[in-house]
Amino acid sequence: MQIAHPIFPITGIVYSKGSEFEAFLQDVTATMADQGMRLAGLVQHSQAKPGRTKCDMYLRDLATDEVRAISDDRGPHARGCVLNTDRLLSACEAAEAGLSDRTDLLVLCKFGKTEVEGGGFRSLIARALELSVPVLIGVPAINLEPFRDFTAGFAQEIELADLASDRLVAAKRLRSIYWPADDALKVVA
Repeated sequence: MQIAHPIFPITGIVYSKGSEFEAFLQDVTATMADQGMRLAGLVQHSQAKPGRTKCDMYLRDLATDEVRAISDDRGPHARGCVLNTDRLLSACEAAEAGLSDRTDLLVLCKFGKTEVEGGGFRSLIARALELSVPVLIGVPAINLEPFRDFTAGFAQEIELADLASDRLVAAKRLRSIYWPADDALKVVA
Protein backbone atom coordinates (compact mmCIF):
# COMPACT_ATOMS: atom_id res chain seq x y z
CA MET A 1 0.00 0.00 0.00
CA GLN A 2 1.43 3.37 -1.00
CA ILE A 3 0.30 6.91 -1.34
CA ALA A 4 0.21 8.21 -4.88
CA HIS A 5 1.03 11.85 -4.03
CA PRO A 6 1.36 12.61 -0.32
CA ILE A 7 1.32 16.25 0.71
CA PHE A 8 4.38 15.70 2.89
CA PRO A 9 6.32 12.60 1.83
CA ILE A 10 8.70 13.03 4.80
CA THR A 11 7.75 13.16 8.47
CA GLY A 12 10.40 14.29 10.92
CA ILE A 13 9.94 13.50 14.59
CA VAL A 14 11.79 16.23 16.46
CA TYR A 15 13.41 15.30 19.76
CA SER A 16 15.96 16.62 22.21
CA LYS A 17 16.86 13.45 24.13
CA GLY A 18 18.27 10.72 21.90
CA SER A 19 17.74 7.82 24.29
CA GLU A 20 14.02 8.62 24.59
CA PHE A 21 13.59 8.78 20.83
CA GLU A 22 15.60 5.60 20.30
CA ALA A 23 13.30 3.66 22.67
CA PHE A 24 10.22 5.24 21.08
CA LEU A 25 11.31 4.30 17.55
CA GLN A 26 12.15 0.72 18.53
CA ASP A 27 8.70 0.29 20.09
CA VAL A 28 6.69 2.05 17.40
CA THR A 29 8.35 0.18 14.52
CA ALA A 30 7.68 -3.14 16.28
CA THR A 31 4.04 -2.11 16.65
CA MET A 32 3.80 -1.07 12.99
CA ALA A 33 5.35 -4.36 11.86
CA ASP A 34 2.89 -6.26 14.06
CA GLN A 35 0.10 -4.35 12.29
CA GLY A 36 1.33 -5.72 8.97
CA MET A 37 3.19 -2.70 7.63
CA ARG A 38 6.05 -3.48 5.27
CA LEU A 39 8.91 -1.44 6.72
CA ALA A 40 12.37 -0.74 5.42
CA GLY A 41 15.09 1.33 7.00
CA LEU A 42 17.41 1.46 9.98
CA VAL A 43 16.69 1.81 13.68
CA GLN A 44 19.49 2.54 16.13
CA HIS A 45 20.21 0.50 19.25
CA SER A 46 22.80 1.92 21.62
CA GLN A 47 24.51 -0.23 24.19
CA ALA A 48 26.32 1.31 27.15
CA LYS A 49 29.73 -0.10 28.02
CA PRO A 50 30.85 -0.13 31.66
CA GLY A 51 33.70 2.29 32.28
CA ARG A 52 33.20 4.05 28.93
CA THR A 53 31.82 7.48 28.15
CA LYS A 54 30.64 6.39 24.69
CA CYS A 55 28.20 3.60 23.90
CA ASP A 56 28.37 1.06 21.11
CA MET A 57 25.94 1.87 18.29
CA TYR A 58 24.10 -0.67 16.17
CA LEU A 59 21.60 -0.34 13.35
CA ARG A 60 18.84 -2.90 12.87
CA ASP A 61 17.62 -3.27 9.29
CA LEU A 62 13.82 -3.31 9.43
CA ALA A 63 13.46 -5.35 6.23
CA THR A 64 15.89 -8.13 7.18
CA ASP A 65 16.22 -7.77 10.97
CA GLU A 66 20.01 -7.85 10.49
CA VAL A 67 21.99 -5.89 13.10
CA ARG A 68 25.19 -4.05 12.14
CA ALA A 69 27.73 -2.33 14.38
CA ILE A 70 28.39 1.24 13.23
CA SER A 71 30.73 2.58 15.92
CA ASP A 72 34.42 2.28 16.59
CA ASP A 73 35.80 1.35 19.99
CA ARG A 74 38.20 4.21 20.62
CA GLY A 75 38.98 3.34 24.21
CA PRO A 76 37.60 4.26 27.62
CA HIS A 77 38.43 7.97 27.39
CA ALA A 78 37.04 8.62 23.91
CA ARG A 79 35.33 11.93 23.35
CA GLY A 80 33.49 13.09 20.29
CA CYS A 81 31.83 10.99 17.63
CA VAL A 82 32.67 7.28 17.41
CA LEU A 83 30.58 6.68 14.28
CA ASN A 84 32.32 4.63 11.59
CA THR A 85 31.02 6.23 8.39
CA ASP A 86 32.12 3.29 6.23
CA ARG A 87 29.97 0.95 8.33
CA LEU A 88 27.09 3.42 8.14
CA LEU A 89 27.40 3.52 4.35
CA SER A 90 27.41 -0.28 4.22
CA ALA A 91 24.24 -0.39 6.36
CA CYS A 92 22.60 2.19 4.07
CA GLU A 93 23.44 0.16 0.98
CA ALA A 94 21.95 -2.97 2.57
CA ALA A 95 18.83 -1.07 3.61
CA GLU A 96 18.44 0.30 0.09
CA ALA A 97 18.46 -3.28 -1.22
CA GLY A 98 15.45 -3.97 1.04
CA LEU A 99 13.57 -0.93 -0.22
CA SER A 100 11.08 -1.39 -3.05
CA ASP A 101 7.90 0.11 -4.43
CA ARG A 102 6.05 -2.41 -2.23
CA THR A 103 7.51 -0.89 0.95
CA ASP A 104 4.90 0.94 3.04
CA LEU A 105 7.31 3.16 4.97
CA LEU A 106 11.03 3.90 5.17
CA VAL A 107 12.01 4.51 8.79
CA LEU A 108 15.37 6.06 9.69
CA CYS A 109 16.73 6.70 13.14
CA LYS A 110 18.16 10.15 12.71
CA PHE A 111 19.01 13.12 10.57
CA GLY A 112 22.33 13.48 12.33
CA LYS A 113 25.69 15.13 11.80
CA THR A 114 26.55 12.91 8.83
CA GLU A 115 23.31 13.89 7.06
CA VAL A 116 23.85 17.56 7.91
CA GLU A 117 27.24 17.29 6.19
CA GLY A 118 25.65 15.80 3.04
CA GLY A 119 26.05 12.05 3.57
CA GLY A 120 24.53 9.26 5.58
CA PHE A 121 20.85 8.57 4.95
CA ARG A 122 20.39 11.26 2.30
CA SER A 123 20.68 8.91 -0.68
CA LEU A 124 18.37 6.39 0.99
CA ILE A 125 15.76 9.12 1.49
CA ALA A 126 16.11 10.19 -2.13
CA ARG A 127 15.64 6.60 -3.31
CA ALA A 128 12.51 6.19 -1.19
CA LEU A 129 11.03 9.35 -2.67
CA GLU A 130 11.83 8.09 -6.19
CA LEU A 131 9.81 4.97 -5.36
CA SER A 132 6.98 7.06 -3.77
CA VAL A 133 7.68 5.48 -0.39
CA PRO A 134 7.02 7.86 2.52
CA VAL A 135 9.83 8.49 5.00
CA LEU A 136 9.73 8.72 8.80
CA ILE A 137 12.94 10.03 10.38
CA GLY A 138 14.09 11.28 13.76
CA VAL A 139 15.42 14.83 13.85
CA PRO A 140 17.50 16.00 16.80
CA ALA A 141 16.37 19.54 17.66
CA ILE A 142 19.92 20.80 17.06
CA ASN A 143 19.66 19.63 13.40
CA LEU A 144 16.19 21.01 12.67
CA GLU A 145 17.31 23.89 10.44
CA PRO A 146 19.59 21.73 8.25
CA PHE A 147 16.75 19.17 8.03
CA ARG A 148 14.39 21.90 6.85
CA ASP A 149 16.94 23.03 4.28
CA PHE A 150 17.36 19.46 3.01
CA THR A 151 13.63 18.70 2.79
CA ALA A 152 12.80 22.04 1.16
CA GLY A 153 9.17 22.15 2.30
CA PHE A 154 8.42 18.47 1.62
CA ALA A 155 8.41 17.46 5.28
CA GLN A 156 6.12 17.85 8.21
CA GLU A 157 7.42 17.91 11.77
CA ILE A 158 6.00 16.33 14.90
CA GLU A 159 7.48 16.89 18.33
CA LEU A 160 8.20 13.62 20.11
CA ALA A 161 6.49 15.08 23.20
CA ASP A 162 3.27 15.48 21.15
CA LEU A 163 3.05 11.76 20.42
CA ALA A 164 1.18 9.61 22.89
CA SER A 165 3.19 7.69 25.44
CA ASP A 166 1.12 4.65 24.41
CA ARG A 167 3.13 3.22 21.50
CA LEU A 168 0.07 1.63 19.90
CA VAL A 169 -1.69 4.99 19.80
CA ALA A 170 1.48 6.67 18.50
CA ALA A 171 1.86 4.03 15.76
CA LYS A 172 -1.76 4.52 14.69
CA ARG A 173 -1.31 8.30 14.59
CA LEU A 174 1.87 8.03 12.51
CA ARG A 175 0.25 5.49 10.20
CA SER A 176 -2.78 7.77 9.72
CA ILE A 177 -0.52 10.48 8.30
CA TYR A 178 -0.17 8.49 5.09
CA TRP A 179 -3.19 6.21 5.25
CA PRO A 180 -6.07 8.31 6.60
CA ALA A 181 -9.30 6.48 7.38
CA ASP A 182 -11.33 8.90 5.23
CA ASP A 183 -9.31 7.96 2.12
CA ALA A 184 -8.66 11.64 1.39
CA LEU A 185 -5.48 10.57 -0.35
CA LYS A 186 -5.48 8.00 -3.13
CA VAL A 187 -4.08 4.70 -1.96
CA VAL A 188 -2.40 2.50 -4.54
CA ALA A 189 -2.44 -1.27 -3.90
